Amino acid sequence: MYRIHYVSMRILWLIMCSIVAVSCARSPIKSTSQAMRPATMPELQDDLEFHSLVAGLEANIKFLRERPSGGVLGFGPRAIPREEYLVALEYLLTEAKADPSGERFRHVLKERFEAFEVYGQDNWGEVFMTSYFEPMIEGSLKPTKDHFQPLYARPKDLVDVDLDSFIPTRQALSFLEKAPLEQRSKSNTLRGRLIPPKDKESGPRVVVYPSRADIDSGEIKEQAQVLAYVSPIDAFVLEIQGSGVVKLPNGKEIKVGYAAQNGHPYVPIGKHMFDVIPKEKMSLFTIESHLKSLPTEEARKLMQLNPSYVFFRPLTSARGITFMGTEVVDGRTIASDQMYFPKGVLAHLQFEKPQFASEKDIEPQAWTPAGRFVLDQDTGGAIRGPGRIDLFAGRGSIAKQMAAVMRRKARLVYFVPKVELVQAR
Repeated sequence: MYRIHYVSMRILWLIMCSIVAVSCARSPIKSTSQAMRPATMPELQDDLEFHSLVAGLEANIKFLRERPSGGVLGFGPRAIPREEYLVALEYLLTEAKADPSGERFRHVLKERFEAFEVYGQDNWGEVFMTSYFEPMIEGSLKPTKDHFQPLYARPKDLVDVDLDSFIPTRQALSFLEKAPLEQRSKSNTLRGRLIPPKDKESGPRVVVYPSRADIDSGEIKEQAQVLAYVSPIDAFVLEIQGSGVVKLPNGKEIKVGYAAQNGHPYVPIGKHMFDVIPKEKMSLFTIESHLKSLPTEEARKLMQLNPSYVFFRPLTSARGITFMGTEVVDGRTIASDQMYFPKGVLAHLQFEKPQFASEKDIEPQAWTPAGRFVLDQDTGGAIRGPGRIDLFAGRGSIAKQMAAVMRRKARLVYFVPKVELVQAR
């Protein structure tokens, strides 16, 4: 009798534990108003030179000031007219310029702004952080033995279908209103290929654009200008990063940046490599190393598991251009999901950064705590949800060293001006 009673109680206990576990499981947020909430002001550390923040903030404000007025910036439950936020940023910049030590800047943030933490992944304020950089790769204006993969400009037959214009008239498309198909588009856009009419009775059609495998086979070579030729693996890495520099044999450089995408979903090929690279060892370095160890066609087939393909444009700017339109700021620009987080705003990031024994190492010898002010200016195909961010590391091999291994949890808060500050200004 005791044994039966014990077993019954045991089953009841397990059921209760299961109910508690389910009830405590984190459910996805249902609206952007849930993406942030007021929080305690963090310790305002900054591990970079203060002048880089001042320069980045100044360029950020200048760009926003030159845009058409209007618009609202959403910080979870708080919605602030862009003009009011800009006024607060300009005041903050004035204080930053007046005191190069950054103490007045920090004082104003503590007294005149509020901290809002993001919804995060597992906990409030906690995000999963990766990093990106600008590669510097070798290339040629003509195909060679090593450099035969074309970097295409936007093809002539690539069209953008503006879904936002269809949504009000088609109820069946209403689910797209709050879920952009492509992070790099400012409107809800579907990419397709324009097909000329077959005969006089039919009109032109838009169909799905060729995938990476189709493009590699030469399907669009008549439709797109080639900006340069590089190695297939370098081209693949460049597409993921979004911008970079191609160094030609004569010493000249071609700066390229994101122009468009073929409309296919981004698929990380790392998840297809767990049989050769342990999950804890997965990084850009190990993926690259494995690809380079394979015969060319085998490596291509592996990269073609990601059907998404990026087209480029020549850049005249010194650095790459963010989704917002500003130049990236080394160590300070972050990319986030535009559905949840506003662009052109100031935030603070607490994370662990890698420490390497030498510039040639591919694994850090230690991870050290760091904190810094960042500017949310960018977005990316793989940066989805209220708990994902990407930090721009910079250009070249040192930046690549950090970006290649960065897959850590971090804490992110945004700064929102108090009502009295805006009214006073």
